[in-house]
Amino acid sequence: MAYKATTADSRLLTKQQVQAAKVGAYSMLADDRLITDKEVAHLLGASRSWPWKLAQAGRFPSPIKISPRCTRWRLSDVREWMADPQGWQTEQQRGA
Repeated sequence: MAYKATTADSRLLTKQQVQAAKVGAYSMLADDRLITDKEVAHLLGASRSWPWKLAQAGRFPSPIKISPRCTRWRLSDVREWMADPQGWQTEQQRGA
């Protein structure tokens, strides 16, 4: 008897495809591009507060403060973190 996909299986596959499409869309952008917390959250599939919490704990790249109410992340830093989230280190940790 052939395997019959359930609704849950098709939803899971769709979520995986959506995440792959998000990553693919950002792969075409230049590394020096600055992205918002909303874009970081979209790229990672997380809430907007999650990268802030990780950055405060030293487990995610620190954002760049452009003005008092404008903060951005370097896309290259986020890509580097995505390549190895467990092994990623801040520049201070690397130098120590």
